[in-house]
Amino acid sequence: MSRKLGLQVFACITIFLLAYTTLLPIVQSVPPVPQETWIVDISGNGDYISVQDAIDNANANDIIRIKEGTYVENSIEIHKKLTIVGDNQASTIIDCGGNKGFILDSSHVDIRNLKLMNPGEYAIYVKPGSDWCNISQVTIEAAKKNIGIRIRASSVVVFNCSIIGIGSTGTGIELQEQNNIIKNSNIYGFTVGVLALVRSHDHKILNCNIFNNEIAVDIRVDSHDNLVSKCNIYVNDLGIYIWQNSNNNSVYLNNFWKNDVAAIDECNNTWDNGEQGNYWDQYTGIDVNGDGIGDTSYTISEENVDRFPLTSMILPDEITIPAGVRHVSSRSDNTPSFTWSPSVYSKGVKGYYVKIDISPEIYVGDITNWTSSDNISDGLHTFYVRAEGTDDTISGYSLLSFSIDTTFIDTDGDGWSDEEEQQYGTDLNNADNYPLDTDDDHLPDSADVDDDGDSYSDDMELSYGTSTIDANSFPTDTDGDGVPDEDSLDGAYTGDVDDDDDSLVDTIETKLGSNPQDGSDVTKIYINGKPYYLVDISASGVYDVLYNPSTGATTAVERYGDKYYRLDINGDNAWDYIYQPSDGSIVTYTGEQPDLITIDTILIILSLALTIFLIFFYLFKIRPQRYEPFRKPLKIKKHPIHRKPLDYQPTDAKDTVEMIGRTRVLLQHIHEDVQVYMDQLSQMQEQLTMTTMKPEETPEEPTTVPEPAPEASDVALAPTEQVPEKPTKETDVDSEVDQLLSRLEKKEKT
Repeated sequence: MSRKLGLQVFACITIFLLAYTTLLPIVQSVPPVPQETWIVDISGNGDYISVQDAIDNANANDIIRIKEGTYVENSIEIHKKLTIVGDNQASTIIDCGGNKGFILDSSHVDIRNLKLMNPGEYAIYVKPGSDWCNISQVTIEAAKKNIGIRIRASSVVVFNCSIIGIGSTGTGIELQEQNNIIKNSNIYGFTVGVLALVRSHDHKILNCNIFNNEIAVDIRVDSHDNLVSKCNIYVNDLGIYIWQNSNNNSVYLNNFWKNDVAAIDECNNTWDNGEQGNYWDQYTGIDVNGDGIGDTSYTISEENVDRFPLTSMILPDEITIPAGVRHVSSRSDNTPSFTWSPSVYSKGVKGYYVKIDISPEIYVGDITNWTSSDNISDGLHTFYVRAEGTDDTISGYSLLSFSIDTTFIDTDGDGWSDEEEQQYGTDLNNADNYPLDTDDDHLPDSADVDDDGDSYSDDMELSYGTSTIDANSFPTDTDGDGVPDEDSLDGAYTGDVDDDDDSLVDTIETKLGSNPQDGSDVTKIYINGKPYYLVDISASGVYDVLYNPSTGATTAVERYGDKYYRLDINGDNAWDYIYQPSDGSIVTYTGEQPDLITIDTILIILSLALTIFLIFFYLFKIRPQRYEPFRKPLKIKKHPIHRKPLDYQPTDAKDTVEMIGRTRVLLQHIHEDVQVYMDQLSQMQEQLTMTTMKPEETPEEPTTVPEPAPEASDVALAPTEQVPEKPTKETDVDSEVDQLLSRLEKKEKT
């Protein structure tokens, strides 16, 4: 292989290595994550019959598949990354029996295709730090004061879910932290459909149907930069309520209709996107140019207006489910009656289908009420209604649980039995006269310890000076744990010692300098089984000190880049441990920084160095030097006599012929002289050989070589040369050779 070809091959290999190592972090293959699927079947035909047992025995990244059936389980805890999926959203049922449902205590948990019934405090709770969870195609039926989904983590997605409040005064979805998304879901039947509170921000509520609630969306307590867009907000007492220092929220491209009050904004927020606002059925302005945008703004409050109100409803491309379903007949009537609000669809609604329990569907046409023609037995039942579009597109079901009790006598049909009305002193024959029940929990205010259903008792609210009949008026409770932050005005109630529920009491936080009402500035960790607290005292989002609750001492913390913290737990000014926020891991500090130099980095550096070398090599043409051995006869190669005729410019033909003749004679003489010298050199070589031979190898003396007779031309050109004496030493031979070469050069010059 030639040198040039070899260098080209070397350059190609180097460039390939450079490209490979540069792209290595992107294109390198990732080994498959081990993953198994476990079957939960209540009939015993799977791996487990209990959902919790399957979760406890599964490994991280495994899939748990739940077969159809009703599983009576509660407080189902998940502490690892898992996918939990049911076979059917309507018939794979988790009956919580009035207790807590799923408790997610890990990031990247995926729950889908299930139905949760009878939850207690909440159906699904995503704990702080359990980010990037997904909840999809889940139906939740929550009763009384409970919460459908409580989210205290970030980047959680709720998608294609139905969150239903059955006689509930609770909350459909409660949001805290940041960057959570509620999308394509139906939320109805609650005191508050979606609640964003306590400095929660950057949430998105998109393409949802939020209806038949007291308040559809409630944004409060310093919650900011949230977005509500492309939602249908209808048949609510109040559509959107923004208050308690909640600014920079955005609300646009929504439909507001059939709400008692469309919106209240006590802060500073945006109600359009600069080109389009919302559709308000209460808007009375005109649209002269017919561009679909009102010529005058729609006023929400003195400081907040929709500058570009839409004059026609934004009809969805997907048909909405019927809203506002109500059981309007007495529970003593075994032929129940129901009403609902119409569905919305851009291509039009053809009609509705209804059914009770598992009976066949009945098409009732384009009406929004229906009375059963069959007698329904006593007990708890479920009413279903769905819509059908003009193009045969169908919506999801809207569900309502109701009960029939034929022993329940309700003469005036107001929902209160004659016995109850007699007990509470109302007219059993007047449907407009029945016991006062502010929170609609079928417990009259006179007997209800919490008239407005805001989870704070009437006695507590009286002590704190808040309203007992307004669910939006209650004592300040930062962490929402039911214990107000401060002591009551009359001293009857003691305030919460840990307002933000970060496990570090308010007095210590105040002493350290952190915020007692900010749960994000403290993290509890365990080192060798003992609790410690990382505390952000500068409100910068970076932990500043490590607090030891057993000694009350604070020691140094140092953040290294964006990756981890160095911890000094004993105050000796030497690092002891490393805390990794991404996974909560704690490892002993070894003095070496992880991830500084990797094999990939070394390969990249080497490849770059080789590439730079090649560039310089070709730019400056670096080539290895070749050294030739010294050869004395090189001087003989100069022949000036051959160059001289080139400078001669003949003037006529006669001179040219004469010059050629003289040159021919001269060359002939030179040839003869060279031959003589060559013969002399041969004789000298033979003599030198004889002097170096051993005695027994010495041949007989050669006969004397006669000198050639000189010719006349030789005499004319140069003096007669004498044959040198026979050399006796090697140095003499060299001297003779030099003399011969010198004479030859003189001949050439002559």
